[in-house]
Amino acid sequence: MLAVVALGCSTMAPPFPPLNTTGVNPDTAPLANSAAYTDKGPYDVGVITVEIEPGRKAEVWYPAPGGAAIGQTTETYHIRDFLPDLLLNALPPTVDPPFATYAVRGLGVAAGGPFPLVLFSHGATSYRLQSTFLTTHLASWGFVVVSPDYFERGIQSLGGTPPAPTRPDDAVAQLAVDAVVGLNTGAGPLSGKIDTTRLFPIGHSAGGGTSVRLAGSRTDVQSWISMSSGVSTTPTIFNPNPTIPAVLANPDKDVMWITGANDNVAQLGGVVNAYNYSAGEKKLVVVPLSGHNNAMTDICEIGRADGGLTGLAYSAGLTLPDFVINLARDGCLPPNYEGPQVWPIVRHFITAELRYRSGLDAQPVGLGSGITSQFGSITPTYQHAP
Repeated sequence: MLAVVALGCSTMAPPFPPLNTTGVNPDTAPLANSAAYTDKGPYDVGVITVEIEPGRKAEVWYPAPGGAAIGQTTETYHIRDFLPDLLLNALPPTVDPPFATYAVRGLGVAAGGPFPLVLFSHGATSYRLQSTFLTTHLASWGFVVVSPDYFERGIQSLGGTPPAPTRPDDAVAQLAVDAVVGLNTGAGPLSGKIDTTRLFPIGHSAGGGTSVRLAGSRTDVQSWISMSSGVSTTPTIFNPNPTIPAVLANPDKDVMWITGANDNVAQLGGVVNAYNYSAGEKKLVVVPLSGHNNAMTDICEIGRADGGLTGLAYSAGLTLPDFVINLARDGCLPPNYEGPQVWPIVRHFITAELRYRSGLDAQPVGLGSGITSQFGSITPTYQHAP
């Protein structure tokens, strides 16, 4: 404790960069306050699973023709499919809560394109399908979204051996991008349908950090979105010299930070820090009565009627480490909103930002300051520069 206090007293946080005043002010756009992207878009959504290296997979969602999903069976996933054997063997077969999406496996690809490419990076002790409420939504609005398994931090590594070699985040991301390039250049239905010249990384929690690193290391990334992820400037005994990611000082790279007001994992102060240290065009969205998971992932809604994932584990007599319990439950309990209540806010802001940055929208739509009053009784906090 003395070491922590001493570090805190001896280290000064660097100053914030000058406030960005260049670029397009979204308040001046004709549709500045239109909540256009809360609902599913004009495309139906197809999905395929690709193996990006032996033992490691990625999910790919893509726009399908509107109406193509009528009469088709939509995808439902099961959390059991992502558990290591140590946990799987401890759970009775009856503990198998599903999560339904509106994607359909193997649908044809929509006319038009090429469609912008989004890379989604999941969080710690999680899995590639953790935020299908968002990834399918983005596909319905004209994006191809790829989400790989980061076994290095995923739930598959909890008490088990990952089924693929350990790699840095950037290397996993590159494997996923390479797989998508293969889909685009191959003879399959996605041939020529994906714009692989640019990459738009978004990520949750640890995946938000991945997105920051990709923005700093890749020339094909000009903007990114970090969900429930921030920057700490407080020295600790484990991180005595915290640093600000260098990419934040680049005025030519743009970022959206989005988080829950009640997040106890990526606390609000760190996300505000990240926004303040960002030198390019930037946005900060804070969703009320939301923690780490309810607004940003599917996780709180899986088995909610049975107490959620941790409740199901307890009822089966399974003991989980405290850090896993804290991660899994953050945001899932009252007074926080249930996911479907706040997902429209997250869907709108992320879709609007990506459509503008990718050029699908010539001007920002629904990113003006007045947008906060357009979500019914739930009012997010929002600021932007310029």
